[in-house]
Amino acid sequence: MAPRGNENTSLAALWKSPTYRESNVRTAALWLKGKRTDDNIGSLWRVHDSLYDFTSFIHKHPGGSDWLNFTKGTDITEAFESHHIKESVQNYLKQYYVKPASGPRFSPYTFHEDGFYKTLKRKALPIAANIPTGPALRSKIWIDLVMLVDLSFAVLAAATSSYLLGFVAGFIMTFLVMGAHNFLHLRDNFRMYYLDISFMSSRDWRVTHALSHHMYPNTLLDIELCINEKIFQWLPLKQKSWALRYGSWFYSPVLFAGLFFLSFLGRRDINQRKKALRADVVIPLLPLFLMYLLSGANFIDTFHMWLWIVCVSSFIFGFLAFNGAHHHPDIFHAGDTPREDRDFGLGQIDAVRDHVEWAHNLFIVLLTFGEHSLHHMFPTIDHTNLHHFYPVFLETCKEFGVKYKPLRLGELLKGSYQQLANVRPNPLPPEKTQR
Repeated sequence: MAPRGNENTSLAALWKSPTYRESNVRTAALWLKGKRTDDNIGSLWRVHDSLYDFTSFIHKHPGGSDWLNFTKGTDITEAFESHHIKESVQNYLKQYYVKPASGPRFSPYTFHEDGFYKTLKRKALPIAANIPTGPALRSKIWIDLVMLVDLSFAVLAAATSSYLLGFVAGFIMTFLVMGAHNFLHLRDNFRMYYLDISFMSSRDWRVTHALSHHMYPNTLLDIELCINEKIFQWLPLKQKSWALRYGSWFYSPVLFAGLFFLSFLGRRDINQRKKALRADVVIPLLPLFLMYLLSGANFIDTFHMWLWIVCVSSFIFGFLAFNGAHHHPDIFHAGDTPREDRDFGLGQIDAVRDHVEWAHNLFIVLLTFGEHSLHHMFPTIDHTNLHHFYPVFLETCKEFGVKYKPLRLGELLKGSYQQLANVRPNPLPPEKTQR
């Protein structure tokens, strides 16, 4: 970590604890509140070293109003750069410029014009221009079919009282939720609400996942890394207790099974519209009522089957989501020696690993957080279109001497438990360990 003498540099978030971490229960609302405190720009929006007032643009924003409503009073540099590939978007900023920012950014990343990420974006621009914006037709068809199949199995499970069919329904629900994640990153659309069937909230996920984890993976600004450090501690802390290091190996399955319900119980409204009946509160209950209305079973038996389905899905989702892409002793975590070049794109590569097994099947890519490195680079590109960018991505890696190293799922799963027990920060920066 950087010494405290570097407190006023733009790299502060690699070592300084963000305000939201002062609370043990960490929510989307708390993360936003903490970021507004740390960014300290009042009621404006910051992009690089300038402040803008997008108030009049909120309801004109092509991606939907949530993104600007959530981020008012924060630095959105990472989100702006990664969500807008086309350079023409830069012209819109001029209309809303207010004044220069008075202090350094509270962020670990840089965006130099000759750096890795900006170079990659320039090379990606011609490819993006030939890909339709928004979700691909195949993605929409596939996710709708998965939704239909999942509900069908759920109704059959309730009608036959078959917990085996319920397991199948829960298994399919897991991949429905992961596939819905693709649509969550795009402009407002009804398929992003498929994620809400799980009891997680697509609106909250736009903060905790899209704005926090995606922008700052495995740094202290990543709420998914630090959501409850008294239960899961991924950071390589020397003072980590034996119980926390190895106990989490044994109690994690129980927590995974209850993850969806815990997500619902710990929810806080991120827009303080407490009287509004939110879609992410109603949607999780729809499968239960469909199962009851269509199966002919009594409500109590249907309710028990529904709980079983959600718990099965929650367990599989938790197991894969926590262990399958970001946690391994060879993957950068806050506390390890960071790369000298703090380029945003290099930061994504250091904190992400792709799965070797899931690299080429577009259907599996859509349903399993596939093409994960490129997804972190360009989150608003449909998952099934990301493969078009591999040639320029690999070319840019070669140009900058960066080693892109996917891992097998089994190695990532093993490495995630090694990381939970890890108390030795990596003394070598990623550019040295990759050689």
